[in-house]
Amino acid sequence: MNINEIIKNRRATPPRLLVKKEIPKQIIEQLLENANWAPNHKKTEPWRFKVYAGKAKQELAEKAHEILMEKLEEGYHVAPEKVEKFKSTLLRVPVAIVIIVQLDAAKRLPEWEEIAATSMAVQNMWLTATELGLGAFWATPAFLELFDELLEIKSGQKCLGFFYIGEILMDYSSPGRRDVNTKVEWKD
Repeated sequence: MNINEIIKNRRATPPRLLVKKEIPKQIIEQLLENANWAPNHKKTEPWRFKVYAGKAKQELAEKAHEILMEKLEEGYHVAPEKVEKFKSTLLRVPVAIVIIVQLDAAKRLPEWEEIAATSMAVQNMWLTATELGLGAFWATPAFLELFDELLEIKSGQKCLGFFYIGEILMDYSSPGRRDVNTKVEWKD
């Protein structure tokens, strides 16, 4: 596939459509290496990743579930079915990569630029996964902040979600896009 085909074939593959089959470490390393080449201002390279697979991912699912159940009992507003879905998703997907932005300590850049750079790193992983025939999904549950301690999020960092990767159970067509000309103004 050329880059235009890769971009148009990229999908947010729902985790339920990812096969629970181990992804070789070399593939994950390739995704992370390509993420590392994302553009960023002032060479801050703000992206950080924590890769969970196998037993570590299972333990993460169990501990995250415990935290969410405790918070539910304390009155935290989260639907119980979301708690169960989050746990079952973590247990089902072969790999979960925690996406973290490391904000510039010197505050030379606005936060949005660091988040944008980290998002571009995720896009690089996503396009690489697409080129390799893998599915991916960026999950951003509303309760992410509850996991800062569990995920060992450091001062100056923010968790931006979980990036799930796996083989695709079944192919499905693109929802398409509206004509780009409806979103562009030319000023010649």
